[in-house]
Amino acid sequence: MFDALDPQELESSLMPVSRRGAEDLLKLVSFGSLQAGPNPSLEAPDAARDACISEILDSVGESALYFTNHGHAEDGDSADFLASSFHFNSLAVTVYNICIIAVTSDRILSAWRFEDV
Repeated sequence: MFDALDPQELESSLMPVSRRGAEDLLKLVSFGSLQAGPNPSLEAPDAARDACISEILDSVGESALYFTNHGHAEDGDSADFLASSFHFNSLAVTVYNICIIAVTSDRILSAWRFEDV
């Protein structure tokens, strides 16, 4: 699935996002669909879900840097990762995919959603 991906292509396909963006992306990876779009419920607060998302990202550490292949990361801090239509830099050749990657000097978190084309 990643046979043709080289390190330079990976680097150019991943864009930085804020912690807030990382939270929305983790919601999309966990509860969305790349074909049907994000579940509308993701826009509404959900204490249990939101606490779980926060705990997952907290586990990487406060100094984490976040990256994604979600195209709206190009919009910077105003990015809407839960928009009903979006584009992405596909990193796998046979499936749609969206990722959020958190990195510190001693930890990496990778959350990825794959769906058949």
